[in-house]
Amino acid sequence: MTMRHTKNRTTNDPVVEISGQTLAAVESVSGTISRSGRLSQVDGRAMSIHNPIQPASVASITLSRLERRLVTFYDFDPEASAPFHRLAISLISASATWNIQRVLIASALYGDGRTSVTLNLAAALSRARQRVLVVDSDFVRPSALRQLGVDAEIGLAEAITQDLPPGDAMMRVLPGGFNLLPTRAPVENSAELLASPVFERMLRILEPDYDFILFDSAPLLEVADASLLELCTDSTLLIIRPGCASTRQMARAITLLDEKRILGAVLNRVVT
Repeated sequence: MTMRHTKNRTTNDPVVEISGQTLAAVESVSGTISRSGRLSQVDGRAMSIHNPIQPASVASITLSRLERRLVTFYDFDPEASAPFHRLAISLISASATWNIQRVLIASALYGDGRTSVTLNLAAALSRARQRVLVVDSDFVRPSALRQLGVDAEIGLAEAITQDLPPGDAMMRVLPGGFNLLPTRAPVENSAELLASPVFERMLRILEPDYDFILFDSAPLLEVADASLLELCTDSTLLIIRPGCASTRQMARAITLLDEKRILGAVLNRVVT
């Protein structure tokens, strides 16, 4: 994959630049397709309606507690949120051609802004009338709950270890308009949880309810979790913050991924 910088406005706000030959091609695809509609069976005589699994709780976001880089939640700064909406359109367009329902959001190191990009993208996709689930699968330093300024009684780790119904750990994020499977605290046996058949079964149960499932993972160069998650996802978006990881570190991170599954790169916090 060839990654390149694109021209950008001068700003101090968090921004995203979409780059990479594959993702550039994605932007030229027209039309959208909802790959996981609510119709579960049509045999010409009868139609079965799939009932989506409902979250056990609703997280109402308070502006004063919201991470300031989550710019798509209230759209106070349309210029800052516009790149995330463009990225959302790219994914929607790509879904008309490729199977990219499960998207791994990866980065080389902590500090690349991976979680904020994931949450901003989820809110942007939701505004585009997509059904979105965010899975906070960073079991090393989970931060989705902190950035949203909310708490959870049950998280993804508890749902896996106790084999709970997925809805018990899921929350509806408002005003983001998406659902979240949070991780409440660091977990030591992360590889065991990600490789668990309970986790894969949970994803299969939830899959019909969503157009996109975004996996926020631990950094590639920190633990092997992202490599495990790649096995149960369809494509990867690589988050890059210029100046955070060296060229050698980025090259090493990319070698840990299947390049055929890399949809593109997101350049985060670019100022020119």
